[in-house]
Amino acid sequence: MLDWVDPTFHATEVILTALVVLILAVSVLRASPAGMRARISSKGLAAAFRRSTATNTLAALIALEAVLVGPGLDLADLGLRPVTAGDVLIALGLPAAAAGTAAVLAIRSGGISPDDDPLSFLRPATPSERRWAAAGAVAAGTGEEIVFRGLFIAAGTGVLGLPVWAAAVLAVILFGAGHRYQGLRGMLTTGAAAVVFTVLYALTGNLIVPIALHITVDLVSLLLVPALLARNGAPETAAPARADTGADTAAAKAAS
Repeated sequence: MLDWVDPTFHATEVILTALVVLILAVSVLRASPAGMRARISSKGLAAAFRRSTATNTLAALIALEAVLVGPGLDLADLGLRPVTAGDVLIALGLPAAAAGTAAVLAIRSGGISPDDDPLSFLRPATPSERRWAAAGAVAAGTGEEIVFRGLFIAAGTGVLGLPVWAAAVLAVILFGAGHRYQGLRGMLTTGAAAVVFTVLYALTGNLIVPIALHITVDLVSLLLVPALLARNGAPETAAPARADTGADTAAAKAAS
């Protein structure tokens, strides 16, 4: 499992990894479920997704910087390896199957009450919110995979000295904890998703597959399913109207 992960961390890579951890830790500590809902209500969901996009992009760029400036890491250590035809087929097929399954279930569904939807506060309701939700989904799917599956598994072995399987488990736990703003149910759900992403990473040896699936899951959850439910005569599932404000708010990742 993940037997190609054999990184060497020098001081530069350790410092940059610690910086990524600090950025994400501050984001998580500021994002309690109640606090996140209050900030979205007062500042606007579009601003939350803008901040989410910036946070995930910054964390991923720092992770890549550790490869570029540090002598001990290369892109392969972060799962960014040459893409094979099989990788491309899986990266296209799995997301398509996931989106199709979600669409069928949504069309057949009789609707979900907002009280039963733990992510109702993240469902975009305006064009601006939808645009930024899409941007946030792409940034989360790409950035979180580079950081949690790529950098953190490598750091678990190269810095903490863990077996690679233990580093992968730790990365899954941190990924779930990083979605604290979704509450316990959301943390468990995203932790389960992280297990799937990690298995795909281990089987293919390339982050392209979990990245593609992660982006698709977020786009389906935030945009496709709510739209289909609303068109299917379940308007009660739509997010409540919010003021479309440009003010910044606390970090909120796209649902993963």
